[in-house]
Amino acid sequence: MSSYRTSKTSSHNSRPPSTSTPTILKKRNTQLNNVPKQKVQFNLIDNLKALLISFDQNNDKEKLKYNNLICDIRDAGIEIKDAELVALLKDARNCVNILNENLTLFVKVILILKWMNRSDEVVNEYRGFLLDVCTAHNYHTKFAIEQLVTCFSHVDNTVFDRVNGMPSEEEERGFQNVHKTLEALLKVIPLAKELLMAAFKRKFPYKKSSVESHLHYIHNLLFVTEYEKSLRKQILSLIVSKLVEIDVHIPKEELNRLESNVNVGIEDIFPMDVDGECMQVDPDKLEAESFSHTLDVCLRRIFMYTNSTCHDPDGGLLWNDTKLLYHDLLSVFESEILPTYNSSHIQYVIYYFLSFKTTLAENFSNWLWKKCCDVSSSSTIRQAAAGYLASFLCRAPFISNSVLKNTIFEMSTWCINYINRVDKSVKVVNEDLLRWHAVFYSMCQSLFYIISFRHHDLMDSKRNLKFMENLNLSKIVTSRLSPLRLCCSTVVNRFAQITKTYQLTYCYAVMDGHIRITDQSIKDEWLYSFFPFDFYVLPRSKDCIMPDLYRHFEDDINKHANIDDEEDKESSLLIDTMDISPSMLSTSSPAKTDWLGQLVNQHH
Repeated sequence: MSSYRTSKTSSHNSRPPSTSTPTILKKRNTQLNNVPKQKVQFNLIDNLKALLISFDQNNDKEKLKYNNLICDIRDAGIEIKDAELVALLKDARNCVNILNENLTLFVKVILILKWMNRSDEVVNEYRGFLLDVCTAHNYHTKFAIEQLVTCFSHVDNTVFDRVNGMPSEEEERGFQNVHKTLEALLKVIPLAKELLMAAFKRKFPYKKSSVESHLHYIHNLLFVTEYEKSLRKQILSLIVSKLVEIDVHIPKEELNRLESNVNVGIEDIFPMDVDGECMQVDPDKLEAESFSHTLDVCLRRIFMYTNSTCHDPDGGLLWNDTKLLYHDLLSVFESEILPTYNSSHIQYVIYYFLSFKTTLAENFSNWLWKKCCDVSSSSTIRQAAAGYLASFLCRAPFISNSVLKNTIFEMSTWCINYINRVDKSVKVVNEDLLRWHAVFYSMCQSLFYIISFRHHDLMDSKRNLKFMENLNLSKIVTSRLSPLRLCCSTVVNRFAQITKTYQLTYCYAVMDGHIRITDQSIKDEWLYSFFPFDFYVLPRSKDCIMPDLYRHFEDDINKHANIDDEEDKESSLLIDTMDISPSMLSTSSPAKTDWLGQLVNQHH
């Protein structure tokens, strides 16, 4: 056994021989820094198999040699030359038939070797060993998959010229080597898909990890869907759920900073040494900027993915592929995005996709409306659907006027039917009405919002004005449920001004007829006043949405409106706030997810 060091340092001898202790794969810190490392030479063709057989037969004399071999491979790491590594991998492949569970440690120390960016010969031998050992002994598959998935978040810290955080050419070459290996493994062991999804979840970077590690990981997960389409919905759901966690932790102050175009890069906000004194940066501010940067580049990568999936190289829409992706994204939206209160940008994943074809936008609008009316869904989900529907109809320029009119007709009809059922039972206007009729108020609020926002398109002709008159809005605003008093005041004031100008109904007398509920905390608790498609402010991905796919609020109503009373004048000052989500005007944090579960439970 001349090829191995049979006498080891005290750090090696201090541990009893063991085959089940994975910590032997971790380098110990007890070695002295000033002790020169011995170069490990590998000449395993003649003796590796014999050593492994002897160890497997519980030969005490060979245990130390086995452990020394494990430590030699572990300690050599990236210092192993390609030629030596090829020889080691070839010898390991020749031993595959004996690599049972007793020799798991040897298998693991081979699988953790850095290989993805080495020569093609090393890559091919590593891939061959991994496939051979997993097909011969399936209990090694879980660890093998985890090692492959771990590579997906790799970031080469020597690279400084990335574009929007995307992998460099050399990093991408390594990633493709991993994908080819993983794809080959899934073909020979189809049941490994469950292990793969579990590994994806375990190895997903923590939300405070670097921007690049998040982007590289998501970039690679999306690439997996190209050769393993059966996992696409699960992978998209995982990615979105993790980005939701980041999204809801971005404070309003950071969004305001981005909206005001204060372009301070991440590299400019680390502590600096000025005149010998270190200027400390607020760690919360640093974290907030890191979160927004991560969400920004990751959303851009998802936009690129949906666009390339649904279009051919010439830009033509691949309709069959698009329909399949629509069902996957809709499922992810329902499970991950819709239940999230006050997210800032993650909802644009589906918004961007829907812009590919008007049919998609129409189907999505119909789906949201059905969700609003679905009595089997929780009150919170129905309110959220109403907010999404209103915001989508107002902001998406790819929504046709026919869809817009059909929707508000359905909404007004639903509200009137609801009033006919319960109005007589209302005795007093108070916060209890919000508790028991929250869906109704969210529906009214959404209706008011749409009319206020899209009044140009809804009342641009005599025919459309007749259509609006037939909605019987007066019955809604004068009902005992008093939606004008309980809905968001910004939306209500704007709606009152619009309807007065077009003589559809007069709201001000009704608004003054009862005591208003002015405690915004009560409204926040029971009314889902959230219109999610507000300004897109993330700078690196903003050009995918703004301005072509986004409708801004434009108003010239005051040019021909007679503002003849103080309340009208006061409401006219609120015009500019229509471009701000009402909830953002009163909510200190952009993420209030805690109350969702409580609200659902109380309703049940």
